[in-house]
Amino acid sequence: MFVVGLTGGVGSGKTEAARMLSEITGAKLFLADELGHQMMKQGTECFQRIVETFGEEIVAESGEIDRGKLAEYVFANTVMLEKLNGIIHPAVLGFLGKYCEEHRTEHGIMVIESAIMFESGCDKLCDVVWYIRVPEELRVKRLQAGRGYSEEKCRAVIKKQMSEEEYRFRCDKVILNDGDFSLLRKRLAAEVEKIVEK
Repeated sequence: MFVVGLTGGVGSGKTEAARMLSEITGAKLFLADELGHQMMKQGTECFQRIVETFGEEIVAESGEIDRGKLAEYVFANTVMLEKLNGIIHPAVLGFLGKYCEEHRTEHGIMVIESAIMFESGCDKLCDVVWYIRVPEELRVKRLQAGRGYSEEKCRAVIKKQMSEEEYRFRCDKVILNDGDFSLLRKRLAAEVEKIVEK
């Protein structure tokens, strides 16, 4: 099993790129953010630890964690964000690590998509990590159109993430996503061909 990691900043289209890559290759796809949400489900160890850390008010009427309220807690509070990450990241990494171990000898490709690939340690499970890159001005436009963020909020969110230079330094390959999805698919397919040829 060859493991490809995909990462990039908010508004880079990395999740769509990961889905495309999975379609192109037939790869098993894991979206770290979705896994993190599963780890927070009622009845899990993570759920219990999050409630103990943030209090019962974080639980919605449905009995599940109110992710919107949780996001408000941690966005401007780095200490609480670190506490949350200290609960979720090891659980996601443990799940993925176990899956990789159990399937490593199988033929094929596995894709792990994560906004915090290096911070969470998921990069250690990957054979290569690709950076889905979008120029900042285009990211701002996409976030404004897609999420309704103000320009100020877009730039604040971008500033909290890894810099362009660090992504370039730590990733094995840069995939530019400055056009439409068909162009991104072509670029991903071209990189897949290089893997297949090896």
